[in-house]
Amino acid sequence: MALSDVTLDAVLSLAGPLIAAAGFVSGVWYRMESKVETVRKEAADSVHVLEKELSNFKMKVVEEYASWDTVRSIETRLTERMDGLSNQVMAMPDAVVDRITKFLNLKSTA
Repeated sequence: MALSDVTLDAVLSLAGPLIAAAGFVSGVWYRMESKVETVRKEAADSVHVLEKELSNFKMKVVEEYASWDTVRSIETRLTERMDGLSNQVMAMPDAVVDRITKFLNLKSTA
């Protein structure tokens, strides 16, 4: 079939199916594009919600949890107090013995 053999009827017989196929493809394309846009919008909304929740969680952590410097400071103070109490407890027997000795010395002199 040469180019000169192409008639208007042949072109029109091919134009209908081509137009239908183009309409079908553009219809599918439009539907898919709208679905993709919907999914994109939902994803953006979800990301926004997650970012807000993460920000709120970070604020909660900052408000409720102590920093390492604070923990170290508390640990240092507690250790110093425990050392002081330990020294006092270790000195108690000597103090009790001294008191008993003084009491006995007072009794013997009286």
